[in-house]
Parts: sequence; structure tokens; C-alpha cells
Amino acid sequence: MAWTPEDMGSLDGQVAMVTGTSGLCTAIVAGLARAGAHVIMAGRSVERGEAVLDAIRAEVPGAKLSFRQVDLADMASVKAFTAKTLAELDRLDILICNAAVMAELGRSETKDGFEMMFGVNHLAHFAMVVGLLPLLSRSNARVVALSSGAHKYGEFDFDDLQTKGRFKPMVAYGKTKLACLMFAKELQRRSEAQGWGITSVAAHPGFSRSQGVYDRLATIPIMGWIVGTFIIPFISQVPEKASEAILYAATADDVTGGGNYGPVGFRELVGPVGVASTADYAEREDIAARLWAVSEGLTGVRQDDVMAQ
Repeated sequence: MAWTPEDMGSLDGQVAMVTGTSGLCTAIVAGLARAGAHVIMAGRSVERGEAVLDAIRAEVPGAKLSFRQVDLADMASVKAFTAKTLAELDRLDILICNAAVMAELGRSETKDGFEMMFGVNHLAHFAMVVGLLPLLSRSNARVVALSSGAHKYGEFDFDDLQTKGRFKPMVAYGKTKLACLMFAKELQRRSEAQGWGITSVAAHPGFSRSQGVYDRLATIPIMGWIVGTFIIPFISQVPEKASEAILYAATADDVTGGGNYGPVGFRELVGPVGVASTADYAEREDIAARLWAVSEGLTGVRQDDVMAQ
């Protein structure tokens, strides 16, 4: 029998945090709130975030929700956020690294000079998770990194992680999702080796039919309308359905640390939740360890320093 959000059971007393303020994030936060968790939405825009939470409160009476501000395109903001979270939270049972920049048509950079997608999708979440390790370990937390089928698009060029050479939007995006997936696996390995008690997994939503998809199609006259009307509905899922793989990864008892989960229907774009296919390259422990070390150097957030505090 296919897993559904009704199988989550009660999350009463648990604290969950989800990065992002739009699209899939809304469905994830609402799903956790329905199960009784206190859910913290973490994102850049207070106004947008509070508006989303108000809409969820209207759907989920009694929902326990709050908002914390963080700009994932600014490493100083990420570090300030983690410091404040460590000081103010006693527990954090679930952390879902959901926020992402997808397939920018042109190359841009974060405030720290990182390629925007790599900086937000991977490096910011790396710095956040590693910065929160003491809290996550104390809570025996479940950490979920959002992967994507796009992780199969390529391998890392460690001499050009910021894609300053030829920029191909979907290839660059795919490498950030590869980084997220390999980070999840490496975090699990380190948790097991060092007794952190953290369960780290990856999950992807398949093709989520968000407003952003239609906004992008609107930039392509006629053809965009044809694709949006006759193709997209058959190869995508509404955010509520797409969120199921992430909710499963975050809460299910039979999840395996280091695993990757997603829809298992047509080309893993739609369908019930199951084990997602993973490229052989994403399983390479030597590459994952190197990526971790490089990420520590780029962000200035180091595991040993954090755990020694």
C-alpha cells in the first residue's frame, strides 16, 4: 500500500524547520503542521513568509507555526541565523533543506561571490546544517536534503565549482542537486562514525507543478501555453502530492539513513513514494569527502570547530 501523509501519525511535541517560503515549501509546512509538529519556516522575506503561514493557519486550525529570517544568498546571514537558533532552541527534531534557486537563465552570484544556485542550494544549507550540529545531535534529528533527478546531469569540476566557465543552466543546477545528495550521504556516514545520532537522508519531489513553472512558461509565447496546457499536467504533480516524498523522508520509521527517496512513477516525475534511483557517481565516498572539505573552506564553517564549542 502506497504511503500517504496520513501515515505520519502524530508529531505532537516535535519541532521541525523548513527552509523556503513558496511553492513546495508551503505543502511541506502544512503537512507537518497537520501532524501536530511546531513548524518553523526559515526564509528571506518576513512579509511573504508570514503571509504563507497565515494561509496555512486558515487551512489547519490550531497549527503551531513561526517564522525565522535568513538570507541563504548571504553567508553572514546564515551564520547569524545558526547562532541565534542554537541559543534559542532546545530541540530540533526535523530539518528540511528545501529552499532552492532553479535553473537561472544567466549566471549570477551570492553576496559572497558564489554562483547563485551552488551558493544557495548547497553551500548555505551546508553551513546551516554543520552550524547546527550540536542541536541536531542533541535532538537525534532527521535531516532531509532535497535532491533531484537532475543530479545525474554531470560530475564536479573542482577547479570550477562556481561555473565561471561555460554556464549551462540545467547542468549547473543539476550539479547543485548532486552536491545536496552527496552531502546527505556524507552527513549520514559522519553521524554513524562519530555517534551524532543524526539520521540524514535525501528526497526529491519529482516534477512539482508550482506557479514558478507556469511563470517560466509564460516567457515562451504560444509554445509555453501549449506545453503548460497539454503536457505539464500529465508529467507533474501538484505541490501537495509532490511534498509526499519529502514528508516521508522526514518522518517515516522505515527510512534508511543515507537513502534517497522520491516518486517512482513515470521517469520518477510522478507517482507513489519509493526509493529513488541514484547515479553511481553520487555514491562515491572519496568525492563526497572532498566536497565536504571544500565546502568547509568556502563557507568557513567547520565540523570540528562547531562540535568543539
